[in-house]
Amino acid sequence: MGCYSGMVLSEGIAIGKVHILSYSAMTQVKIDPAKEKEKLEIAIKNSIKELENLKKISKENEEYISMQILLLSDPLLLTKTNQEINLGHSASESVEIVLNEIMKPLLDATSSYLKERALDLSDIKERILRNLIGKKSLDIKTDFILVAEELHPSFLIQHKNQLLGVITHKGGYSSHGAILCRQFNIPYMIANIAAIEGETIILDTRKQQIITSPKDQEIKHYQEITQKLSMEVFEAIEHSPYQFLANISDNSELERVQSYGFDGIGLYRTEMIFMNSDRPYTLEEQYEIYSVAVQAMKNKSICFRTFDVGDDKQLSYITASKKGIDNYIHNPLVFKTQIEAIIKANLYNIVKIMFPMIYSADEFDFLKKWVLQIQKEMKDSSFIEFGIMLETEEALNSIESFKDVDFISIGTNDLVYSIYHIHRDDQNTELEYLKDLISKLKRVVTFCKKNKITLSICGELAAISPALKEFIRMGITSFSVATPAIKILNHIYKEFF
Repeated sequence: MGCYSGMVLSEGIAIGKVHILSYSAMTQVKIDPAKEKEKLEIAIKNSIKELENLKKISKENEEYISMQILLLSDPLLLTKTNQEINLGHSASESVEIVLNEIMKPLLDATSSYLKERALDLSDIKERILRNLIGKKSLDIKTDFILVAEELHPSFLIQHKNQLLGVITHKGGYSSHGAILCRQFNIPYMIANIAAIEGETIILDTRKQQIITSPKDQEIKHYQEITQKLSMEVFEAIEHSPYQFLANISDNSELERVQSYGFDGIGLYRTEMIFMNSDRPYTLEEQYEIYSVAVQAMKNKSICFRTFDVGDDKQLSYITASKKGIDNYIHNPLVFKTQIEAIIKANLYNIVKIMFPMIYSADEFDFLKKWVLQIQKEMKDSSFIEFGIMLETEEALNSIESFKDVDFISIGTNDLVYSIYHIHRDDQNTELEYLKDLISKLKRVVTFCKKNKITLSICGELAAISPALKEFIRMGITSFSVATPAIKILNHIYKEFF
């Protein structure tokens, strides 16, 4: 029996057999270039076919899978790999060489977006290698706990119904894989463990530990716990006077917001809608989307974040070298159209408008006046609250100047990077910055209480138990999280009250 500690990326408990996932290039002493090229072409075609089939059964992840198919279909990938084969490398070695070469500058980049693209390429590399080596797509009839170097989203999507838990060597709180695990309610930890294929292990995120080859008595104890947990429902418990708000990216998530009992929508990421088109959405098209959301919420608040495009999200029809106010100054018509659609959709005076990546109170004042001018031109008299997503160190340092905001939502993902330069996929964070962050945020809590400004925590930290507990202790009462995190909010609330 062994016991290992690790970092929790998705809460939960799992008991099951280990499946170790590892594919590597097969070195060959002598190769036939023509045969290797043929093998490569077949492997790429089979990889695309697998993804096409996966897309049919996973509509909610269609965008990610389609992007993978596009990358695999890029003729440059085949050309570059064939060039390596001509130099005497096997098809497997050539795939490793080409994709590792492309991935290196992405992994070294400062942009979290580019680091995520490296993981996408790693996902593709593993799929091609598996097809080259001749390993079929994993067909496991029983459930299992995955142990791997890193979690590839396509594997997770494909095997979510068999996955009891995930343990990887690399990963981050805001990585695509971690977010999906929380969405699918799959416990996930970062740890270095010595495990054997088929061995029984226990993953317990509450204790931040992994137990290998547990004793029968321990297995029985954890089976009783998991059975009890499986009977829990995704529904908010009574939590007054606290506010549980939901973060969503499109209207497909509205049903869960309602059925889980959230008090409102704390973040509607409008740019995610924009990414579904290669042209700007019209006023009527946006109005139709926003009005459906407003109708669904009715007497509950809904906070629309104005489109947030920049280094980590790019759109062909928007000029954006920097996030924040530059989005709107350089794309005034796109901004004006979005604001008009949001105002028009404000049927019950429940709409809030939030500006992202604000650096100074002057920026907020400028944007608020701009919106009010648009509202005046529309001859609209509906009530709207205006706020900022606090996610820059500059805004944090000058927080006392934001007296005219109605609400502040602390965007923990970007704020942590702004202050500590810790990337979302950095496995070594271990929340070592949390104590210092809490110290800095005390000023914000004091400022908001003094000026009667609504304050909430928004981002991945709001769904991580140690951080959430600290936020509650410092007096924050509103939390905006991904919908599956309702269980975490329930558990922590019970602990305190």
